[in-house]
Amino acid sequence: MESFYIDPKDIKNGVVEIKGEEFHHLARVSRKRVGELIYLFDGGGKIYTAKIVNITREKAKCEIIAEEFMKGEIDVDIAVAQAILKNPERFEFAIEKLTELGTKYIIPLITERVIPAKSLEDISRNKIERWKKIILSACKQSNRALIPKLCEPVDFKSFVTEFTEYDRKVIFHESDEFKRILLYNYLERMKGVNSILVATGPEGGFTSEEIKLAVNSGFDVISLGERRLRSETASIIGVGVLIQFFIASKRNG
Repeated sequence: MESFYIDPKDIKNGVVEIKGEEFHHLARVSRKRVGELIYLFDGGGKIYTAKIVNITREKAKCEIIAEEFMKGEIDVDIAVAQAILKNPERFEFAIEKLTELGTKYIIPLITERVIPAKSLEDISRNKIERWKKIILSACKQSNRALIPKLCEPVDFKSFVTEFTEYDRKVIFHESDEFKRILLYNYLERMKGVNSILVATGPEGGFTSEEIKLAVNSGFDVISLGERRLRSETASIIGVGVLIQFFIASKRNG
């Protein structure tokens, strides 16, 4: 079933009306009809199974049949600091897939090698709003009830000093200049953690100075193997492995 976003305040006596963009998607794009079942989610963790009972020119009325909380969410909070990429489509692809996988916080990261050179002032509110729409769309695609928080863009030095409240902090890096731990071997350290912060660099990776700063701030340097991966590939593969580990750990007790 397809998912549609609603404000929980719009649910009254087990009935909700879908209007605006969500109605357009439901009626005009997906061409839903009276009697069909759909998912509704509030972005805070609740997902509802609903039946369409009426459709007019401007809205659809749905009856709530069942509700679940945090369906499919893992217990571990995973935050990903993804460096902003030269190609906007690659950055957008990264945040889309990180949302589908189950990341709970996404931090747009400005590093020394972000190309072209950007500052916090260069990132318009329109761009941030576009990223939010991509994240929302990814939640619909994956039937996810929880919308990840898109944090404000941050420069690297502020990032390593401000984002400290995590059980584990890791930074992906491919250079042999630093002692690295293969992600597969690092998973043993993940047992019992409640939160993890992951940092992925831009094209060209992090600088040596940035890695040193991260290590001094409690980050572990992690390798994803012998191949040189694109930034968005590293984020998706790394987070995917971590989430599969947490899922398996919970099922195996």
